[in-house]
Amino acid sequence: MSPTEGKSRVVPGRYPPPGTDPNADAIRERRGARGITALDANLLHVPVIAGGYSSLLGAVRTKGHLPGDLREAMILRVAALNHATYEWIHHETIGREEGLTTGQLYAIRDTETPLPPSQTVLNPLLTAAITFTDHSTRGAKVPMEVIQELKRQIRELVVKKYPSLSPEDVDAKTDDLYVESAMVVASYNMVSRFLLSTDVAGLSDVEVPWPVERKEHFISLPLFPPAASPTHTVHAVTLVTSPSAPWLVFANSLLTDWTMWNYIVPYFLDLSSSPASSDPEEQKTTYNILLHSQRGHGLSKLPPGFASDDQERLTTIPLLATDIANLLSALSIPTPVHSVIGVSQGGAAALAFAALYGGSKTRSIVACDTGPRTPAGNKDAWAERIRLACGASDSPITNANATEYHDYAKHIGMGRLAKITVPRWFPAGSILNSGERGGDKRAKWVEAMIESTDVDGFAHGAKALSDYDLIAPLESGANTPGLFDSDVSRVLLLAGSLDGGGKVGKGLQDLRTKWNARHEESRAAGSYSGTIQQVDYLEIANSGHLPMIDSPETFCENLGRWLANV
Repeated sequence: MSPTEGKSRVVPGRYPPPGTDPNADAIRERRGARGITALDANLLHVPVIAGGYSSLLGAVRTKGHLPGDLREAMILRVAALNHATYEWIHHETIGREEGLTTGQLYAIRDTETPLPPSQTVLNPLLTAAITFTDHSTRGAKVPMEVIQELKRQIRELVVKKYPSLSPEDVDAKTDDLYVESAMVVASYNMVSRFLLSTDVAGLSDVEVPWPVERKEHFISLPLFPPAASPTHTVHAVTLVTSPSAPWLVFANSLLTDWTMWNYIVPYFLDLSSSPASSDPEEQKTTYNILLHSQRGHGLSKLPPGFASDDQERLTTIPLLATDIANLLSALSIPTPVHSVIGVSQGGAAALAFAALYGGSKTRSIVACDTGPRTPAGNKDAWAERIRLACGASDSPITNANATEYHDYAKHIGMGRLAKITVPRWFPAGSILNSGERGGDKRAKWVEAMIESTDVDGFAHGAKALSDYDLIAPLESGANTPGLFDSDVSRVLLLAGSLDGGGKVGKGLQDLRTKWNARHEESRAAGSYSGTIQQVDYLEIANSGHLPMIDSPETFCENLGRWLANV
């Protein structure tokens, strides 16, 4: 919807004919071909205020000396925080003209993920400005350390841009640009509040748009393939940058939802290099992204009923892989996709996807901080965590006792599970454990995600992780596919160096060695019919179980480079 199409439901706009109101004429002169906008029309109920507003905002927007991308980033953040759709629509276009990328705009629009964003997406100056904007907009009073960080970043900009200035002049220029920054944020907060209170263009109840085609989906899927009747609903989000762009599919860990990827999504919405062409322009492409919460997590549902040892499982690792395949089909996403990327439970699902669907559905898989089978002794550990969450004995959850267990889990158990899980996921050495660079806010964000997870979703996911083996079918000679049978072209195994004290990474390195050796044996025997080129391993230093949250900059740079060569 164009900002000029709708009408305010609060006041009728005033559009004085040319020559009848000097304030309106001055606004027309400043606006040029746009003429009097819906915002101006609401202001012109009080012409002298409209004239003063036009003079002030014209100066703030066009007469200052801040870099255009910095100014527009702050304006757009105000719009996102205040739900000012009209403000966002106008300034997204200007922001792009000033050099803001789709990924940067996405990070600015995302007001739910704790700051700071990944510095792979927003540089330190933009990050400092966004942090300042948040404090000024949400609470008016800005902490002195936030002010000083913004001034420090502005000073570095001044020194770089004006290398011949004396230290005194650098300080003066820094103060000038800081004051201008404060006025940009303050004045556009005024703008957004007026926009909403007078319903400019009828947009006050319209969601602020995202800088990419973003759609939410609730897809009904069957419990088991090839059953036709749907049993559960999976919540998915698609981000489309271009109809022809390759697709990345992300699968979350146990106890999280699709938003756990928020720190890295902006990076993959921006341009990434591909070695397919020597022409730099042809090397650039963007990715489309499919995010989803695995069954029983976030807004995704489990199939109805309860599973005990003598019933069919509502969640297994192969079934999670099948959900991905069914989502691709239901959403008409062309296959093979560029990559299926998962972590922990999602990483196991990615491995299962490689075994079950291989090269027909994806060119590559990335399995992070996971393994191809349940480690020895883990079954008891998972059972203990389920008991902690449910406050239950060894008896299974049934329809008779479900309410009691659910109430305990909601009010006590999942909170206790969150308190012990976050330190285990992010041990000493992790940013989330140290509190540095907003790590404490990030840790609380993950903790809240765990605490809000449906206890049944957790329990069934935990049972799936406590008893799975993706290699056994091949080794036992069964007809069902095993992991080493996969014909997916490329595989990346990735781990945070701190996960499990390094044991998780070591396990993935062992898997890489065995997988590559099996291919070499098959090739030497002339029996290998797959197309896999190589199984690679990468380790993210100083990261725990979720390196995409722990060290998103390093994660993106390493994964982005690897994906560009697929």
